[in-house]
Amino acid sequence: MSEDIDLLAHGHGWEVVFAQDKDFEKERGAEVNWKIREDAVLGYLESYLTDVCCFVVVGSEPEFIDTTAQEVELKLPGKVLTVGELLDNMQRAADPRALARALVESGFGAPVTFDADFFHVFEEACTQHPVHNVRSIAIASIAYVEWPEFLPLLRSVEATDTHESVRARAAHVRRAYEAAQ
Repeated sequence: MSEDIDLLAHGHGWEVVFAQDKDFEKERGAEVNWKIREDAVLGYLESYLTDVCCFVVVGSEPEFIDTTAQEVELKLPGKVLTVGELLDNMQRAADPRALARALVESGFGAPVTFDADFFHVFEEACTQHPVHNVRSIAIASIAYVEWPEFLPLLRSVEATDTHESVRARAAHVRRAYEAAQ
């Protein structure tokens, strides 16, 4: 999708105002932002964990943002998952690898406001999955969701998970949540 969005942005003459390469060691995904106009930006994010990516349109005028996001989505046929598809993918994932990918996708594409169904799938993956890497990826993925309802979950995982890296990831995401409040 990165090439498609880049072509779309350049076709509109949008200027790149920020670009960052993926860096697994620094746990940093790829990111590119294009200035659509003075008060609006198109952003492309790619997870450092996988090739899962998303786009966002941010700005001060909601109607313009919605219209622009719809335009971008229309120019990416078959590449943008609906909220229902994201939830379904998490619920149906048959193996740890598929679940990890679905969690990252859903972290990028979860609804802006709290959704109990999404929350419960993430909660289960963060606390009950037998593979510690899946628990860690679930926690990393909720960093993008930014629902305050996740704070108690992050604190609990930080205090109780059996694996040091999962506890550390929960602490890192918790601090990011608290800093954003």
